[in-house]
Amino acid sequence: MTIDPRHPFAAPGSPDRIPHTESFAPVKLPAGVLAKMGESFAVALSALQRLLGTLEPAPGQQSVLDAALAEIARLEQLGLQIQELARVLGRDAPVVPERLDLAHAARQAMAEWAATARRRGVRLAGPCEPFEIDVNAAVLEQLLDLGLEYALHIGAGVEVSAGAQGLPPHPVLTIRVQRRQPSSARADEDDLNEIHWLLFVQLARAMGLEPQRTVTAQTVTLTLGFPATGTSAVGDGDVGAALLPRSAPAAGHRVLLIEPHEIARVHAYQLMRTVGMRIDAVPNIERAHACLRDGAPDVVVTGVPVSDRQCEALLNEVRAAQPRLRVIELVDDNDAFAISVPGSDSPARVGRHDMARTLMAAMAQELDAAWPT
Repeated sequence: MTIDPRHPFAAPGSPDRIPHTESFAPVKLPAGVLAKMGESFAVALSALQRLLGTLEPAPGQQSVLDAALAEIARLEQLGLQIQELARVLGRDAPVVPERLDLAHAARQAMAEWAATARRRGVRLAGPCEPFEIDVNAAVLEQLLDLGLEYALHIGAGVEVSAGAQGLPPHPVLTIRVQRRQPSSARADEDDLNEIHWLLFVQLARAMGLEPQRTVTAQTVTLTLGFPATGTSAVGDGDVGAALLPRSAPAAGHRVLLIEPHEIARVHAYQLMRTVGMRIDAVPNIERAHACLRDGAPDVVVTGVPVSDRQCEALLNEVRAAQPRLRVIELVDDNDAFAISVPGSDSPARVGRHDMARTLMAAMAQELDAAWPT
């Protein structure tokens, strides 16, 4: 009998000697678990706040008790914010956008934080001119709430603006924060990665939006890019229809759209629906498998990377039923626009934030290659 010195207490051939590498694979926390954590957090702190509110502080200790109660209230609010974020991340139905005045929404949010800003000695300045965008109202409210609380946490002055940037122009919300204690841009990165910023980023990305942060010695600037006004709620379809050649009509072709980002999914769905395509839109691979019961699609548009093992298995299953399958991958690179390579499994690639200009052009090329006249 030989003994493995690395596993002296394991019998030869014992499963204990076999490394279980898969057990170390990353595990995604379900949104329902995150929501329960936020709920438990908020409920416990609320009870603690009520309990402390019944105490009679010793002489000279009232300010200490008030500070403790204020901090508990802040943490209770954080628990509620985590709970609301989890509800958005976990829902299956698309978050439907509507036409809103971004400047007005920003001013409303700033009014709710005005008392806190005065108490902390933070100067607030907001946008004046109306600026309309297409976004879900509840999501925008959460984003503004998280962004402003983060700004008040790190800054002595906060200026919020709304306007168009880039080519083609698209709406951008900007929160410019004057830092309380200027320092090197990276010396205090841990302090700048405060929980509200991390929640802001997660919510924005889940909605298919583009959050960015620029840090200098004097300022921290947050920007949030939205889809170009009018593109997330396409009505007449002139742009998409014009990009599809008559040699490969889109009408009647079936598309399976897999996109975890809510706003991007709604945007892509509306673009393709306008030209008469039949679309099954789902947020994940699990839901996509259920759509295959009604037949194989002609095109898969996926925001899940094709290198993902589950996505790769799904595409192989679809190709077995539809040999002429075309695949378009949605990515976060704004400049991405690539057509699939003939004779390979390389997909076409389109940037999420430029879909109004590029998605239907890529669709036209793919359909023309698979169904030529």
